[in-house]
Amino acid sequence: MTISKKWLYALLCLSCILLTACTANNQQHTNHQKEIKVALSAEVNPPYLYTNKQNDFVGLDMEYMKLLEQKLPQYDFKYEVGEEESNLVGIGAGKFDMGINWFFKTPEREKQFLYQDVPYSYALPMLVVNQGNKDIHSLDDLPGKKLTPMAPSGGLYSILSEYNKTHADKINIDTIQEPSNGDNLKMVSQQRRDAMLLNWNTYKAIQSQIKEDVKIGGIVKKEPLHIVYNKKHQKLHDEIDRATLELKNEGKLQALSKKYFDINVFDDLDDINNKKVQLEVQR
Repeated sequence: MTISKKWLYALLCLSCILLTACTANNQQHTNHQKEIKVALSAEVNPPYLYTNKQNDFVGLDMEYMKLLEQKLPQYDFKYEVGEEESNLVGIGAGKFDMGINWFFKTPEREKQFLYQDVPYSYALPMLVVNQGNKDIHSLDDLPGKKLTPMAPSGGLYSILSEYNKTHADKINIDTIQEPSNGDNLKMVSQQRRDAMLLNWNTYKAIQSQIKEDVKIGGIVKKEPLHIVYNKKHQKLHDEIDRATLELKNEGKLQALSKKYFDINVFDDLDDINNKKVQLEVQR
């Protein structure tokens, strides 16, 4: 065997050793992934979470989760579907490690769960008014006005309740256990109520179907959207927060917003209101 052949043989042996080591390391990495059970809501909520023709979950929430999977290969995210309230009970009980479904932060839920500190997106709670209305644009315009009824729980009710705690002129909140968004829009269209508070995506979904004589009076705030965690998962919470901040700094969260909203929800509220015509449903 010549010297050159000896060197070639040695190099081949070294390559085999390195390839075997890399394969073993990759297999070890895969085997050491920590499984994370993620609760998804069975109630679709476009554009955040809905199903395609193949019945797969898609939308902004799922694209965000796919970006997290790339940032955090140490975790193996497993998705399970259930009713929202049951999912929250499951997160609290440890059945699920976390849940994502367009969650607002409420004082009651903060006592039970860890909330994401770096929002992955924002909801746009807004006031729907009659097409002829020119004087309702913000929460400050609501004292003395008649709002459509809303459920006495959840994020929208919390927004109005928090406003009333810090303002002398109170907003009259009319509650009902199971309000109909379609009926409420008709009330505003027929001027039986002055305004309706609801989220832009809900407005878009309903108005595109019924096309009432209404418009967006104003977007009242940017409501941060959060992942909800079982309280034992502080490390998971912190690592997802760090990854989310990286995604924001890279502009990837803003790109998702423009894809699904046609605007950047990370902009200032005044800028978003100046572009609210882009959020209107074409009649």
